[in-house]
Amino acid sequence: MSSLVKQPIHWVDSQVVLDEWCARWQNHNLLAIDTEFMRSQTFYPKAALLQVNDGANNVLIDPTKKLDFSAFAALLFNYGIVKALHSCTEDLEVFHRLFGALPNNVFDTQTAAAALGYGYSVGYGALVKHSLNVELSKGETRSNWLQRPLSQAQINYAAIDVEYLFVIAQTFIAALKTQQRHHWVEEECASMLENFYLAQSPQLAYSRIKGAWKLDAQQLACLIALCEWREARAQFRDVPRNRVIKEVALMKLAQRKPVRLAQLHGIEGITDRMIRADGADILKTIAEACEIPEAELPQPVPHPLGGEANRSVKVLREKVTLLADSLGVAPELLAKKRDYESLLRNGDVLPKSLSGWRKNVVGDNLIVWLKQLQVSAS
Repeated sequence: MSSLVKQPIHWVDSQVVLDEWCARWQNHNLLAIDTEFMRSQTFYPKAALLQVNDGANNVLIDPTKKLDFSAFAALLFNYGIVKALHSCTEDLEVFHRLFGALPNNVFDTQTAAAALGYGYSVGYGALVKHSLNVELSKGETRSNWLQRPLSQAQINYAAIDVEYLFVIAQTFIAALKTQQRHHWVEEECASMLENFYLAQSPQLAYSRIKGAWKLDAQQLACLIALCEWREARAQFRDVPRNRVIKEVALMKLAQRKPVRLAQLHGIEGITDRMIRADGADILKTIAEACEIPEAELPQPVPHPLGGEANRSVKVLREKVTLLADSLGVAPELLAKKRDYESLLRNGDVLPKSLSGWRKNVVGDNLIVWLKQLQVSAS
C-alpha cells in the first residue's frame, strides 16, 4: 500500500501547523477532501481524521485534538474553492457535526462518474480501478480510526484516498466541461446539500418507515410523533435510533395506539429495558397525537401504484433506458423510481427532481411519453 503513495504525507495536530496549511490553501481552486469517522454506537459520527490533498501534498488533520478549526471551516465555506469528495453524504454529516454547517461548491466524484458513463453509485475503489487502473486495498476500511497513534497502514490508506481523488476530480471536471455536462453535476451537488438539511428534519423522520401508507390519518399522526420523539431522544443521548426503540415497533405502536404500559409488552422491537426507560414518554407521545383535531391530521401516505400504473412505469423506464444508452449514462441518473411514481400520480406536473438540467434532457420527454400512454389507453 505504501508504494502507492507518491506525494508526501503531513500529520497535523497543532494549531500553528493547521493554520499554516489553511492559509496556503486559500489560494487553491481545488481540494480533494475525505473523512474517517466512527459511529457504531452513537447517533452522531465521531470525526477521527480529516484528509486533504492539494495536488502536491497529503495532509492528515487530527480532529480529536482540541484545536480551533475556524480557518479550516472557512475553506469549506469559500465558494472559490472546489471541494472534491466521493459519495459524500456521510462526510457531510461529519462536517455538519464539527462545524454546524455544510461546505459549498462541492464536487462529488460519484455523481460525476454517473454523468460520464462510469455507472450509477460506483464505489471509490471501483472508480480508481476503472479510471487509474490501480487496485486499492480495503483492509483498513473498518479499522479503529480513533486509536492513537494510527498505524502506518491506516496513514497510507487515508493518504491514498485523497491523492487519487484529486487526480480523478481534475480529470472529471475537464471531461464534464468538454461534454457540456459540468452544470449537471453542479446542480446535483447543490441539490444534495439542500436534501441533506431536509433529511435532518425530525418532522420528516417518519418518511424512512416502510408501510406508512397502511395507516389512517390518526395512526399516521401517531407515527410522525413517535418518529420525531425517537429522533430527538436519540440525538440527546447520542445513540443509534434503534437503541431508543426499534423501527419495527413504531408501526405497531401507531396502529395499536396503546394507553397502558402493560400493552407495550409483547410488541415486536420493544424490550423491557425500553419500556422502563421510555414507556411513559411513548404513551404520552401517542396520547398527544390522538388529541390532534381531525382538521389538522396529516394527509395519509398514498398507496403503492396499482397494476395499470406499474405497467406505465415500466414503459417509461424502458424509454428512459434507451435515452440513457444514447447519452452514455446510467438510467438512474436521469430518473428514479419516485420520479415515475410522481408523474403517474400528478399527470403532467414534473416533480422538482426533474427540473433543472433534467427537464430538457428527460423531463419534457417523459411528459410527452406519458400523454401518449394515456391516449393509447383511452
